Amino acid sequence: MELNKILEITAEIVNEEAAQVVEFLYHNPGASEFDVSEGIGFAVSQIRSLLYELKSKNLIDYDRRKDKEKGWYLYYWKVVPLNFSKVYMNEKKKKLEQFRERLENEENNVFYICPNFCKRLSFEDSLEHNFTCPVCGTLMNEENKSRKVEILKRNIKEHEHFFMES
Repeated sequence: MELNKILEITAEIVNEEAAQVVEFLYHNPGASEFDVSEGIGFAVSQIRSLLYELKSKNLIDYDRRKDKEKGWYLYYWKVVPLNFSKVYMNEKKKKLEQFRERLENEENNVFYICPNFCKRLSFEDSLEHNFTCPVCGTLMNEENKSRKVEILKRNIKEHEHFFMES
């Protein structure tokens, strides 16, 4: 898979900072977290967090070696380009399912919202609070969900179209 596509996928399913880490590792396979930190200018703790997130999605892998002097384990990271397509498809499927679940929830339930946008509550929770906001005490209004439902339907359609093309 091409580097540009790998970076695009990484930015979409993780974030832009993770894409920078992946790009560095793509060009420097076997780099330690210290090498990555120095190479792109992020703190080691931030690099570790990004590496663990990328590893949890199986986009990168590591070799673990023991430092003979200190006895610590050092990790040397590398990109696994073959996994990106599969991971991307799985993430898209999860997102499609989440959109469907949210749409079903929005269409099958009534929600009340505080005019000050403090809280959004289901009908049952609003009833428990006598239709007043539990944060500011203002009378809550029934939410007009038409725009939210429209956006969810559009996202579902876009994702379904993506799978028809794949």
